[in-house]
Amino acid sequence: MNWKPLIPKEEISKRIRALQTRMQIANLEAALIAQRVDLLYFTGTAQNAYLFIPAEGNPILMVKKYYPRARQESGIEIILRLDSVKQIPDTIKATYGNLPHTLGLELDVLPYREASFYQSMFRDCHIEDLSALIIEQRRIKSQWEIDQLKMAASSSAQCFEFALGLLTREMTPIQLASTIQKHARKLGHAAKLRLRHHYEKALPFNVRVWPLTRLTPPQIGTDCILQVDIRWMFNGYHLDETRLFAIGKPASDVVQVSQALLEMHNYIIDQARPGRSAASLYGDVKKMANSLGYGDSMVGLDFMDRPSLAGPLGHGIGLELFEAPWINGMDKTVLMPGMILTVKPAILARPGLILYMASVIKITGDRSELISNVPAMIFEKS
Repeated sequence: MNWKPLIPKEEISKRIRALQTRMQIANLEAALIAQRVDLLYFTGTAQNAYLFIPAEGNPILMVKKYYPRARQESGIEIILRLDSVKQIPDTIKATYGNLPHTLGLELDVLPYREASFYQSMFRDCHIEDLSALIIEQRRIKSQWEIDQLKMAASSSAQCFEFALGLLTREMTPIQLASTIQKHARKLGHAAKLRLRHHYEKALPFNVRVWPLTRLTPPQIGTDCILQVDIRWMFNGYHLDETRLFAIGKPASDVVQVSQALLEMHNYIIDQARPGRSAASLYGDVKKMANSLGYGDSMVGLDFMDRPSLAGPLGHGIGLELFEAPWINGMDKTVLMPGMILTVKPAILARPGLILYMASVIKITGDRSELISNVPAMIFEKS
């Protein structure tokens, strides 16, 4: 079977060189990367493999399974077959002549048992956490990465348009969500979402009806707000979007909350500019929510889209659904050109009524602009 490279070789080379620069600044002699998403980012393949990157010189990709596919997909020059993980130190010695004194591992995601195993293999190496360097680098997207997100946005917009034309009052939310999913798969949705940490969970497609109904199974019905979540994945890159559909004539308080939410959503996009911190952006949105009368009702969302006072109003997004930075009151990260963010404000108006909208934006040289192609509006369906 033939596999085509997902990521251009030049893109891989730039990423390796950028990490090596960070490693040199951090006085880190080498890095060993094992986590699948980081492997994809730095090699172009997500096989069962290990990437060794010296602070200077060419890296080597040691592949346990599946070697032929890794050879075809990866932009790494030196790719070696690995029969056993225990061969890694000897393979490094044979290639470079010795082992590093300091070695970086992805300690934010490696289980303790696995990290201890690597430490036992590299007994004379001082192990350090490589995660911060990788996360810092992945915050800024290249033009190639932005192009992948734009293609995902185009397909996502088609799904929202499909949903608006498809939905009827007789449908149940799960029927609509499953039909959207079927259509998305035909358009190339990869189905699986990538999450960095074990406690993170997410659904690719979800539909909710507000206010809640007591019907079993619940039907979309009339005079309600329909909340449609679509999380897209294309060429490994994620998109997270939510839009509201007004069906018939929803209750006035629900409409009022929806309009306030739309204003908050657009305000975040307008105020997300380079040079300011994520925490300061959060503070300004809080003030804006106060001016609308929803200061005490504005909440963030946790990894399952449940309302949380500690949850962010948005976050980075890319090869993983949830990435740094986080738009909350504690993240001092300064927004920079090339960052891609999901903005996702929420209003907990009352028990049983939690509304949110989500779009994906890019931080440019002087402002932010939408990656999302779906209009930021409340769609109406009679």
